[in-house]
Amino acid sequence: MKLNSLVLTVFTTLAFATTLAAQQPSKVQVVRVAPYDKAVPGQIMQLMVAGLEDTGPMMPATDFELTVSQDGISQPAKIRTVTKMLTASAPHGDGQPTNAPTTGMRSFQSVNFVVPPGLHPGGAELLLAYRGEPANAVTLTVVEKPLRPMVGNLSVVTIGPPSAPLLPPKAQGRDLGWRLERGLTARLFVNPTTDPDDPNSAVLVHFQQGDQSFDTKARVVNQAARVENRNRRVGFFPARDILEVDVPAGLATGPVEVSIRLRANGQEGDAATLMATIVDATRSAEAPAANAPRLLLVTPRRVSAGLGLLLSVDYQRTLDPDPTQTVAVIEQGNARYLVTPERSSANFERSQGPDVPVLFFVRTTREITGPARIRIFNQLRGEQTGMSEPVPIEIVAEMLAPELIAVRESSESDLAPLRQMYELQSRAGRPFPAFDPRSKYVTIQVKGIDYNPKYVLITFAQGERVTLAPGAFSSFTGEQIIVRLPQEIKPGSVKLTIRNRDGDRLSTPASKTFEVCCTH
Repeated sequence: MKLNSLVLTVFTTLAFATTLAAQQPSKVQVVRVAPYDKAVPGQIMQLMVAGLEDTGPMMPATDFELTVSQDGISQPAKIRTVTKMLTASAPHGDGQPTNAPTTGMRSFQSVNFVVPPGLHPGGAELLLAYRGEPANAVTLTVVEKPLRPMVGNLSVVTIGPPSAPLLPPKAQGRDLGWRLERGLTARLFVNPTTDPDDPNSAVLVHFQQGDQSFDTKARVVNQAARVENRNRRVGFFPARDILEVDVPAGLATGPVEVSIRLRANGQEGDAATLMATIVDATRSAEAPAANAPRLLLVTPRRVSAGLGLLLSVDYQRTLDPDPTQTVAVIEQGNARYLVTPERSSANFERSQGPDVPVLFFVRTTREITGPARIRIFNQLRGEQTGMSEPVPIEIVAEMLAPELIAVRESSESDLAPLRQMYELQSRAGRPFPAFDPRSKYVTIQVKGIDYNPKYVLITFAQGERVTLAPGAFSSFTGEQIIVRLPQEIKPGSVKLTIRNRDGDRLSTPASKTFEVCCTH
């Protein structure tokens, strides 16, 4: 069995009728079916759709139509959710190749659909249309029973760079680091899943612990799309399906074997099996390490003193009863400094359930330089159950220079999320100063930059020099920054310089020249 990280994928289709449409290639491209191109009626499968990068962070499922054809008979397929995603490579399961392998980080719309009933084993054609515009057809092979599902490791909340390395739990073999709270509901990372409206389909979960065994069904729960206002920011939460399972209260704390199989079209497939740990927060003193928070992401691992780090913790429940009392601990030898996070997703994600990961923005201290260690510590829980294992970092005294990769005028694709936020806020009668449709914007691809605009210095030079104020920064997403182009800049060549800064300390500048094509 291959235990791979989950990758969402999508797909949709529609036959097109006119000769003109047939002659013109569509910008919408179905890249592949995922997690593999074999399925059974009743499964929720996914397609990766390219060509919609300029559509913003949220797309309604009603924008798509999907038709499945077999033996000359066509029928619509139900589309459940559409989610924007980044992926580094094609998902592969059980040795099944996907339709079109890719390399490098790419953006897709992930369209999740239900394989309709009535299909028999063999090939079926999938045809997708977006707002009436047809995409290319792809083939889905219908099989007799579901393939073994792909089981994913823990999710990570981060706005940091997609290239940042994760810190997987110290696991071996089939242990992906799952910690399941007995008697409570857990979220599982399984792909594909099954249609909750189909009585002949289900995700079956078996727990085996010594001589005790428990069987249960996981639930596919749909979470509606929503938009949240957060002062100057807007949070987008697309509709998605969540797989939940009730962890049996009769399990003992400690290791457990979990087997997950799919039932679809009345047929059961092979099981994916992994090891997990059963925990109990009410008896955390009996197994403090198993109940303590765990860092899944620390980035960057080498940072200038006074600049920031992003930390991601696996489960919010490991920081209860009050995640806002969590601090970062920076250690070096016998020296220990407690640092209050500047921001945390725990402040706005409390309604999302105890199994959601938590992101912290932490600024390093100048009191420690050189090799050090960082932990997360919830002071209300005490050191035994409230402190994570340390992660090594290096804090350097000098200001490290960012790596400037590319600079360009912002495209419609770059600005789509900001434009959508602006339109939503305008309809609600609220200001959104991060975007002005009358202004021009610049997209900067950069590594090694601080996450707070107050610690970033950007200058444009075109005859005279113009330094941006923090209010001109519109978007920080991973390794990409979008800023408003100053009114003083005219069409022609412009030199952009970017530095990290902390007070009067400045890093070595990183510069590139780019072209401004037209006036504001």
